[in-house]
Amino acid sequence: MYQLQLAQIGLFVFVGFALPAVGMILLAWGLQNFLGYHRPGTVKNQPYECGMKPMQGAHVQFDIRYYLYALLFILFDIEIVFIVPWILATDTVGERVGWHWLGPIEMLIFVSVLGVGLAYAWKKGALKWE
Repeated sequence: MYQLQLAQIGLFVFVGFALPAVGMILLAWGLQNFLGYHRPGTVKNQPYECGMKPMQGAHVQFDIRYYLYALLFILFDIEIVFIVPWILATDTVGERVGWHWLGPIEMLIFVSVLGVGLAYAWKKGALKWE
């Protein structure tokens, strides 16, 4: 009985989410192929730069440090989105078992792991811009 209900819920989720998404993608692709036109040419395939002729190729090599800074930003700045609600919820983490110190210890371990990552990046020179 329980497995039948679970299968019905799974079918409902599949029909409710997956089929409309795939159906809309296929509908848009089909309409574009049926109604749209595709006439590539040398002028049409050039990169667009505000109506001006391109000054260089479209593929410009960026310094890898930009990507490194982006990864470090995601690693060390976006976790604030998770830490702030976590700080607010630490009061209720250990109440069921009577360990009120469990929440702050968890946070200390998490922040320590982030600190080790920051120290490693700093030691490797990832934060220096030369």
